[in-house]
Amino acid sequence: MTNYIRRNCEPVVNHTIKRWPQDEIGILDGNCSFNVGYLGCVEVSEPTNSKICRESFAKLYQEYKIGISHPSSAILWITGYELRIVDKISKNLILAQTIENVIFCASTTDNADQLFFTSRDSRNNRWLCYLIIVTDLSSDRLCRAVGFAFRVCLRRKTIREGSATNTTSTRSIG
Repeated sequence: MTNYIRRNCEPVVNHTIKRWPQDEIGILDGNCSFNVGYLGCVEVSEPTNSKICRESFAKLYQEYKIGISHPSSAILWITGYELRIVDKISKNLILAQTIENVIFCASTTDNADQLFFTSRDSRNNRWLCYLIIVTDLSSDRLCRAVGFAFRVCLRRKTIREGSATNTTSTRSIG
């Protein structure tokens, strides 16, 4: 018989999953943004492996913690089409990544202020993992917002492919 460690599950049972409806509305309207620090990106071999992403950023994050490197003060914009990181002061675009190319997003349990997302760099045929330092709120909230953007993108893609299938079948008949 396996011995399981018993956790205190009472808060999970008595409370619903925390949602931020204002973020969902903002994503649909195209005006959902968060203040973040953009630390950088690294190439990873396995884009859906959070352990590899964490290990890749261990050195970069340590440099941030001891003050050697400083994240760019930025704004993360999340829509159903893309993730966009803009420098807060100069308003220059740091990163624009379509949601369809983002394959993995996670907040870490080790450091509550970290958010990773991994995407395909189609120009250089490699996987890049980006690190964002969450400044004003929880990384869980940002992760849920990106998850909602994934759902919006998937819904739009399903509708698009569904209408393409219907168009093709109609053309072949008539």
